[in-house]
Amino acid sequence: MDSISDAEFGDLVWNPELDWWEGSVKLDSPRSFDLYVFSRDAPDRRISDEARFAFRRVAGMETIVRAYAAGQLTSICNREWSDGRVVTEVEFARRLIPASIEIHEQGYVEFHFKDGGLFAGHEIGVRIKADGSFQEAVIEG
Repeated sequence: MDSISDAEFGDLVWNPELDWWEGSVKLDSPRSFDLYVFSRDAPDRRISDEARFAFRRVAGMETIVRAYAAGQLTSICNREWSDGRVVTEVEFARRLIPASIEIHEQGYVEFHFKDGGLFAGHEIGVRIKADGSFQEAVIEG
């Protein structure tokens, strides 16, 4: 497998089946995220300027992303998944466990978290548009 050491993303390995670079990145949490950087559109596997810009923008946003997920999904958790035990937005955000970050060539970003027991093992995804605005937070799987 091809590998590179990138100044922004660190050590990356090319996954030819998925047309992306794989690595890991540590943001605000003690635990790292798996990192996936798409390069489908570049024949030389170059990481796009838009992907680089998006990464710089979201690298300091983990706390904000957690809060967004909590704001969008806590009520669903309490209504349908918590067996009567009320989970606060603060607790919800705290229980999220880093899983992965996908950075697309056009600057679209997806954060994925393990659910910390909130949704019976379903992951939580937060999607951020290329312009930096939140698209949605979803229960995955």
